[in-house]
Amino acid sequence: MSRNVVRTYDEERVQLGKQMINQFAILIKTSQIHDYGNVALQQPAENFHKTLEDLFVDDPEVTLSLEGDSLFLGDMKLKLDIDIFTNFMLVNEEMKKREVGSIVFSRGINEGEIRKFCSIFACLDPRLPDPFERLQREMEKAALTNPQILLLEEKKEKEEVGAAPEQEDNKNLAKKTYFNTVTAVSEVMESVKLRQAVSLKRAKRIVQSMVDLILQEDSTLLGLTNLRSHDEYTYNHSVNVCILALAIGQRLGYSKNRLCELGMAGLFHDLGKFGIPLDVLNKPSDFTEEEWKIMRRHPIFSVKELVRLKGVDDTAIRVTIGAFEHHLNYDLSGYPKLATKRKLSLLGRIICIVDCYDALTSSRVYNRVPFPPDKALRFMLTKSGKAFDPILMKLFVNAIGVYPIGTLVLLNTKEIGVVYATNPNPERGDRPKVKRVIDAAGNETQGEVIDLCEQDENGHYQYEIVNVIDANKYKIDVAKYFV
Repeated sequence: MSRNVVRTYDEERVQLGKQMINQFAILIKTSQIHDYGNVALQQPAENFHKTLEDLFVDDPEVTLSLEGDSLFLGDMKLKLDIDIFTNFMLVNEEMKKREVGSIVFSRGINEGEIRKFCSIFACLDPRLPDPFERLQREMEKAALTNPQILLLEEKKEKEEVGAAPEQEDNKNLAKKTYFNTVTAVSEVMESVKLRQAVSLKRAKRIVQSMVDLILQEDSTLLGLTNLRSHDEYTYNHSVNVCILALAIGQRLGYSKNRLCELGMAGLFHDLGKFGIPLDVLNKPSDFTEEEWKIMRRHPIFSVKELVRLKGVDDTAIRVTIGAFEHHLNYDLSGYPKLATKRKLSLLGRIICIVDCYDALTSSRVYNRVPFPPDKALRFMLTKSGKAFDPILMKLFVNAIGVYPIGTLVLLNTKEIGVVYATNPNPERGDRPKVKRVIDAAGNETQGEVIDLCEQDENGHYQYEIVNVIDANKYKIDVAKYFV
């Protein structure tokens, strides 16, 4: 009983933390345009004040802190979700520019003080020397004692022991590219819904960045495919399919141009889902036969939307073919039904595999309980040669590992870890790199990454995977270890 109460409380705090970030970002942006007394600041300040009041119920002080690239509400790290990414990054950057490590709001703060602080904070020019000291002086001039600000400590938190600066840079770049891609997909799909002219140029530039990252170190991007957003499933799914497809393409030796085409095909394979009525697309219960007929038409809707796009060229044609074929199956037993048999394109066969894998491991409106990664992979291997190209399935297993990135595992040391990177040697695919997340006593750890290929002086392996743990069953969010 008590565990449920704690979890409900934590979930409530998480939601309030997300609200606080979004509302603070709106206040910053509005204050950069309008002065302190403008009516445009009234509603955002009221909203922010209401969130603080909800947080003050349990704490007399509410502290928003910046550590490294992470934001904290008190001691609770705020998860970098897709739906708050833009505002999360804005608050993160604005605090860094002003060298502000913490903002402490105390019970009793009023809307006027909130507006005054946001106006001073937003209008301070961070390009001038000593921004923190100048911000403090401006707050003193305005007789503003609530909130208080604390100086940012110049220590970059290392979540991985011995992590090199370039590894951290790659990780941050991967996160930024991932969320920028989600934004680009959402913009294209919103334009499709509104029947507006659409260009894929921005999306293509971002996919090119993703190609560069996957060629440098694919594990970083593959780890981010564990990010899930039930509300933004289609956008999230599209980016994950893009990354997983690139991982296969890399192992096929594709050139950068061909990888870009493959990534674009993955990104827009489900464009036609916006031709399906929302009451069908978001139906929480089982589809009727008639609704399944509508759902099975989305590859055709994708083709119609893709041919409408500006700048149709060879790449767009191949992307369109991939979108049409991604549910046909290797043996053509899928949908839509073809009048004459034909061989699927290589691009279509790749998208077919990665689309299925991400769908199986995701929580969707009509599939609330996702498969654990290893079970999804085992299920798909039973369909090899029928639904999926058997050679490509082997390459896919090689790309994501026998224990796919994001799998929660029990070690022989009684510690629990999350698979963090695949072994580059395909013959040692059962020995990935694992991030320790829970120690033998059941306490959460800092996440040291260990290589299961490590041996002692006698040539014995130090660590073994004893069992796979269903993260969903135990309510463990593995995604937080990749952001």
